[in-house]
Amino acid sequence: MREFILRARTAKTGDFDINDLPSAGRMDIVCNSVSNALNIANKLREDTVMHVVLEGSPEPPKIISFHGDSIKGMLWDEKSIAEHIRNALLKSKGQSMKKEISKGHCHSVPGPSTLKVAEGLFVEKKSFEALVKEKVKEGKQVVYLHQDGKDIRETELKKDIVVVFGDYIGMPRATEGLLDRLGAERISLGPKMLFAAHCILIVHNELDRRFG
Repeated sequence: MREFILRARTAKTGDFDINDLPSAGRMDIVCNSVSNALNIANKLREDTVMHVVLEGSPEPPKIISFHGDSIKGMLWDEKSIAEHIRNALLKSKGQSMKKEISKGHCHSVPGPSTLKVAEGLFVEKKSFEALVKEKVKEGKQVVYLHQDGKDIRETELKKDIVVVFGDYIGMPRATEGLLDRLGAERISLGPKMLFAAHCILIVHNELDRRFG
C-alpha cells in the first residue's frame, strides 16, 4: 500500500468557502494533492491512501484520510474534493483528543474511534507526529521529500511505503529532527523545487515503474 501524508500547516479545520480555497489556508493545494494521489485515467488508485493533516484554525490538528480502495461517488475536481473535506470537518466539529500520561509526560493521543464520513473517507483528531509514529510502528518504510535528500532514482523503495511531505511553508525544524530520529530517509525528486501536488505524481511514476 502506498500512503501519502501531506502536512497542510494553514489549511482550515472548520467551515470555509469552497469558492475561495486559497483563503481557506491554501485548501486549493490540499485538493489538488488529493486528486493527484488517487485519480488516474478512468479509475482510482486502489493501492493508495492519502492523509492530509490540517493545522489551521479553529480546531487543529485534524487528519482527513482518503482510501482509494473503498471511496465511492466522489468527483475529482478541486471544488468537489473541497466539498467533501468541508463536510468531514463540519461532521467532526468538537472532536477531541484524550490525554495520556506516560513516563511523567502528558500528551495527546487519538480518541477511541475515527469518524467515518463516507465510504473510504475518514476524519480523526490526531497530530502529524502521532500519525508518522504510528506508521513507523506498523513497520512501513517512511520517506520524507526534501530538496537536499538522496535522489529518488538512487533510493531503494519498498512497495509498502509512506511518503511524507509539506506544503508551501515546509516542515518545522523540530519536525525534521523527529523524522530523522524515526529513521525517515530524506529523498529528493530532482534539482528543481516543485509544487506539492506535482511531487505526488513523480513519486507515483517512480513506484509504477518499479512495481507496476
